[in-house]
Amino acid sequence: MWGEGWGIQIPGVRISPLLALSVAIAGVPACSDAMPGAVCTESFAYVLVQAQTSAGPIMGLTISDSVLRTGASFPVPQNGIPVPGSYVIIDDNFRGQLRTSGDSVRVTGWENGEVFSAIYVFDVPDGCHVRKVSGPDIVP
Repeated sequence: MWGEGWGIQIPGVRISPLLALSVAIAGVPACSDAMPGAVCTESFAYVLVQAQTSAGPIMGLTISDSVLRTGASFPVPQNGIPVPGSYVIIDDNFRGQLRTSGDSVRVTGWENGEVFSAIYVFDVPDGCHVRKVSGPDIVP
């Protein structure tokens, strides 16, 4: 039976909605490698690189990554980056490919003869969001 202003009522015990929610949340584990599909926060982390030559930004590149430790390769989608010559080189969608302590990743960009390849180190220190540890900000 529902009591006024109470979420759960067990005979002789009334549990407020706030208490019930707190107990439910306390039982949910934090985001980690064991939960690669989980969303940890409303933030979505990504790392950008600026591709340019002396003539200016390089447009229309396709970006792919390869984790050196595992050999896993994957394309990195480019969706609506408004800055010419800027490319997402990794984002939270790929955090399950990386160790929380970090991995070396070869990032390659190509199109119309323009090519770059650079080694980066990315980690996922909180288990939720990718972070660049090392690697160039501008390529080639």
